[in-house]
Amino acid sequence: MNNVRFSGAPQGSRASVTSPCTGVCKLDAATGWCLGCGRTGAEMDGWGIRTEASRQAVWDLIPGRLSQLGVTCRRLPWTTDEVRAFVATSLEDGQGTWAMGVEGAVVEFKSAPGQCTRVTHHGDALVAQTRNCAIGMLINDDVRALSFDPPGLGSPPRIVLAVKRERGRLPVTYGVTDLGPDENALIQDTHTRLFDLALGRKEARFCIRVAPGTACSDMERVLGLPLSQPLPKISGAFVQESPTRVIETALGRIEVQGAIPWPDALSLEGPHTHLLPEHLATGRALPVRTDLPRAYWPGAIFYPST
Repeated sequence: MNNVRFSGAPQGSRASVTSPCTGVCKLDAATGWCLGCGRTGAEMDGWGIRTEASRQAVWDLIPGRLSQLGVTCRRLPWTTDEVRAFVATSLEDGQGTWAMGVEGAVVEFKSAPGQCTRVTHHGDALVAQTRNCAIGMLINDDVRALSFDPPGLGSPPRIVLAVKRERGRLPVTYGVTDLGPDENALIQDTHTRLFDLALGRKEARFCIRVAPGTACSDMERVLGLPLSQPLPKISGAFVQESPTRVIETALGRIEVQGAIPWPDALSLEGPHTHLLPEHLATGRALPVRTDLPRAYWPGAIFYPST
């Protein structure tokens, strides 16, 4: 996706010029520019009734203003349809990686070498599948495309898909929980049960989908315990049986199958997961220097191929 730009649609001409608001509505006393979107108060007033040319003229000023203010979070000027088109194209082209989760508990969607990705649309929902992995996102007007990489670096930016908080949040559990059959499964497993591993986080939940066997029995024995306690007891069965790993955010979910490497082994090429308690302990939702405004939940991050 080397054609991604900060001023303009992902491809083709713009159908509409969206608002640059990021949910941080506070004017800088020295410049009069908003610390979230870079507009003046006068430019914000009546934004919806301005001409597209007038709105685009403001958008053209924003990158320079935000750089002067030292603001790192920038909304990309894409409509909902353009966000959806970018996601679909990035998945079909396989030129990057989509990740969901929090620091220390992440699932990554990327086609393995030689594998293709099939993308389907169901209204606002988008589902992509490749070998051993599937990703589903609900991309509607509650979703924003943001970036924390300033323009002009000579490489495509990371894209953060954030979800407005009013859309709701995931259930939070503080002890391993048996959720029963996975009614929202993207990859169909038979005779399986979904267990929430109890990250205790508002931004994401990490689950496994297990069939009857040692891993399932181990999970039943640790029900109600916080994640830190059962991990040593269940990790051996995890690696041996490699059940389906599922991570959910306010945007959607990623499911990964295939072998889980031992702790001292390298992750396989293609889709894989990370569950690292020492990184979870940081409490961070996103990597350093990618702090979202409080108006949003993190949904997914796109890392372009380098």
